[in-house]
Amino acid sequence: MNLYIINTNKQADQRYEQEMIEEQKCAAYRSTKGEIEYIQKGDKVLLYSNGSGIVARGIADGEVKMKDDLGEIDAEYYMSLNEFYEYIKAIPYNKIQSILQKADPSFAKPFNVTALKFSFPVSKEIWFEVNRYV
Repeated sequence: MNLYIINTNKQADQRYEQEMIEEQKCAAYRSTKGEIEYIQKGDKVLLYSNGSGIVARGIADGEVKMKDDLGEIDAEYYMSLNEFYEYIKAIPYNKIQSILQKADPSFAKPFNVTALKFSFPVSKEIWFEVNRYV
């Protein structure tokens, strides 16, 4: 089991984050859309919102779907998330950083990318910690 932190792309367009939460999915757009293809069935996914933190979590269904966006064919790749949960209060950036540092002391990547991937056993520890907020 891997764990992914997917950026909701709120800075590009507020509706992307809204759609991800309302449709219980993770998504990527245009030049970064291929990031979704790496996610496998059963992988854990955290949705990260710039300025807020982790806003939701779910378990990937493993089926990559495509959708047009702003007239561009297949500009969005997305995957449905089972056992979806939207956090009432986002887990703030500093708290998630603390969780990541505890699970993987060598972690030093910025959150300004589309997707961050964590492998087992680090992913298991991160998932356990963030589920304490459910």
